[in-house]
Amino acid sequence: MTERIAYAILIGLAVIWLVAIIAGSIAAWPYGVLGLLALLAVGLLFVKVVRERLASREDDYYSKNVDK
Repeated sequence: MTERIAYAILIGLAVIWLVAIIAGSIAAWPYGVLGLLALLAVGLLFVKVVRERLASREDDYYSKNVDK
């Protein structure tokens, strides 16, 4: 339960941070475009990693069957 609360707090802070970064980049127009492009690139890479992880059956097998 505490782990979920911690994740919820971290996700909330990440959303606030992203909104602040986007607002700051828009306020710094046109130089802020560089920051927006970098943020877009990181976001695209994050989506790629999450997709690959969700599609990988091998990772699922090892996460469920390997002792910690």
